[in-house]
Amino acid sequence: MRHKLRRLGVVTAAVAAAVFGSGQAATADPVLQVSLDSVLRLQPGGLQVVATGHYTCGPLSPNSDGVVDLTVEQPSVTGYGYLFLTVCDGSRQTWSAPVDSVGGPFAGGRAEASVSGYACDRSTGADCLVTSFGPKLVHIR
Repeated sequence: MRHKLRRLGVVTAAVAAAVFGSGQAATADPVLQVSLDSVLRLQPGGLQVVATGHYTCGPLSPNSDGVVDLTVEQPSVTGYGYLFLTVCDGSRQTWSAPVDSVGGPFAGGRAEASVSGYACDRSTGADCLVTSFGPKLVHIR
């Protein structure tokens, strides 16, 4: 009987640890992930499009910072934009940023977009997180 009670105690402790954790706070590895929606909004006059998406940054300390650069290309037009990463607590954030053309107006239709960026934890002096992707096919409407 004593052996069965001891085994029940071990099983109960293992289940409790799995469900409730060990009592120590779990810390996630910091990430920097950026997504870009597949449709960009053409602004009047065509000299600017607005890109939107989501980002997840961190978790990093409150005084951390970062920036994401955006490039949008059509055959004879290239545009550049950026967004500042204002929240790096590990939660998903929605973003919107203008991309200004160089070399003429954007036209409705297909384009390619590229993204690159970084976020740095200024309190710990840890290495910066980096991300990049593209070119990605997008549509300007």
